[in-house]
Amino acid sequence: MTDEAHTHLLPACPRQRMALLVLLSLHVLVALTMLINQVRPPQIDVAQAGIPELTKISNFLNSLVYWQYLPGWALLAVLSAVAWGHLRYAKARHVPPDRRERVARRYRGTLVITLLALPALKIPSLVDLLAWPRAHALALLLCLPTTLYALWLVHHMQRFRRVPVPLLMRALGWGAVVAGGFGLTMNEWWKTFSTLHFPLPENPLDLMLLKDTGLPMISGFSEELGKGAGVAILFLLYRRHFDSVVSGVVVGAATGLGFNLGESITYMAALDGAGAGFHFWARQVAGLMAAHTAFTAVTGAAFGIARQLHSRPQQITTVALGLCTAASAHFCNNAMLDYVAKESRKWFTSSDTLNVLVLTPAQLLLFQSPLVILYVLLLRHGLRSEAGGLRVALTTLPPSSRDAITEPEAAVLLSPARRFRLKVDALRAADNPRHGITAYRRLARLHAAQLDLAAERWHSLRGEADPFAPDEASSRARVQAIKADLVRSGP
Repeated sequence: MTDEAHTHLLPACPRQRMALLVLLSLHVLVALTMLINQVRPPQIDVAQAGIPELTKISNFLNSLVYWQYLPGWALLAVLSAVAWGHLRYAKARHVPPDRRERVARRYRGTLVITLLALPALKIPSLVDLLAWPRAHALALLLCLPTTLYALWLVHHMQRFRRVPVPLLMRALGWGAVVAGGFGLTMNEWWKTFSTLHFPLPENPLDLMLLKDTGLPMISGFSEELGKGAGVAILFLLYRRHFDSVVSGVVVGAATGLGFNLGESITYMAALDGAGAGFHFWARQVAGLMAAHTAFTAVTGAAFGIARQLHSRPQQITTVALGLCTAASAHFCNNAMLDYVAKESRKWFTSSDTLNVLVLTPAQLLLFQSPLVILYVLLLRHGLRSEAGGLRVALTTLPPSSRDAITEPEAAVLLSPARRFRLKVDALRAADNPRHGITAYRRLARLHAAQLDLAAERWHSLRGEADPFAPDEASSRARVQAIKADLVRSGP
């Protein structure tokens, strides 16, 4: 790295720069909504409306939507100016390049944390949190077990090489915090914009219809965009862990589960938990693996497919189609659920029990099952593709890797059932539970390292090797080190 490169505040890696650009794009969209509010034509005649305080109310509501963004952006500008000046001063004083890079890395981390924190302050709504803190805490305690169980299921969808658990936790956190805050910001903007900046209806009670008109579309596309941005950032920063459509589905589903967690807590805690039971059933039980999980799993699948394409236009088109599919399905789901909820009372009379246990699951099945079927089929196809690719990679290993993965071990790697049985046998053969768990974990580490080596070989044969992934020699050395540890530990 040159001396000049160490003085840059932006990251030197192109992928990191692109990830930062994706994060900044969310803030640009928020700024765009602020601009729309400022340049909108005055469509309300306050005098004719007979509400003299409407202008003050409008300005107050508009300010609430962006209460944290304007101070946050000002703080970002100040931090950027200070960082630029500090790095220029350090260069003028001939500070060693490695020290300047450490300083730049600290400033960069502070700026990124600030960018992430601004939308995060929306989750949950500060007013709601102050009004019902106990309800939010109880909702969190109720939703965490089901969400973690669903994340465990998503993680075990992978039969061969698995996405690391820390990466899935980052996806979960992005969906719950950053994507949730961005989606809430866009929804609040539309609610204030639609009710205060469109012509008033004759009946003041119809104001709520203006808010509802267009909200399913705004929420569907903005929420999927926020979640898709998280998948894109993880794809750029951890591309070597995206092997195929399977990895994309898993990361996308984890992001959707995080968003569903944040949304469930918000709805369950509203009005001090008045509708907590219904929302827990609908969002954490009946619709846990559907809804946001299914929508973002399709977006993630698009990134997994793009990982295996060599043409940049094809990659962009695939990702765009996946995101549009998820957003359109989300919009249709919101619109149809709202329509059915309003019109079903005219069609027939039902009890609350029948509505919760029968009608709600039936609606979720009708409007969300197409996306669930789609991501399950994509997952099934991806698993078959991975099995075939790993089989080819294991049969064409170079002689230098034959000690790391022998022929009998290759047969075990291709069979998830045999891998599990081998680990269970090691667990049972130990003289005490502690040694058994240690043996189980060591075998799991060995299988994971061998699958990493085989997967990188597969990507190399396809001409899609990631330059940031460990080379074959490093992966082989890791496998041999784990094998040596197993030999030393004994049976």
